[in-house]
Amino acid sequence: MKKIEAIIRDSKFQDVKNTLTKLGVKAMTTYEVRGRGNQIGMIRSGDGTDDYEADDLVPKRKIEIVCIEEEVNKIVNSIASNASTGKPGDGKIFVTDVIDVIRIRTVEKGQVAI
Repeated sequence: MKKIEAIIRDSKFQDVKNTLTKLGVKAMTTYEVRGRGNQIGMIRSGDGTDDYEADDLVPKRKIEIVCIEEEVNKIVNSIASNASTGKPGDGKIFVTDVIDVIRIRTVEKGQVAI
């Protein structure tokens, strides 16, 4: 089993979520987060102009999905293609091993608990 964590632009979240739903991804957890990569984030200045100002932390959306290994590539490819603008700040995707999953209600373990 694998855990996919994607940190993406907030503006791309709906597109990514809709595509994941069409792929058959039923369970996911999402968070509104703030962060930045190697570059300092730029945000719109709030004074009604098109000016931007530097901000240490930029609003992003984090998506977490636990799945079987065979589904990883299609999920990662879907997130990457739908979250990309081709510009810095598009985000990152992390894939890690999951040792076990336990459904609290039934105490089922492993893939059946995903």
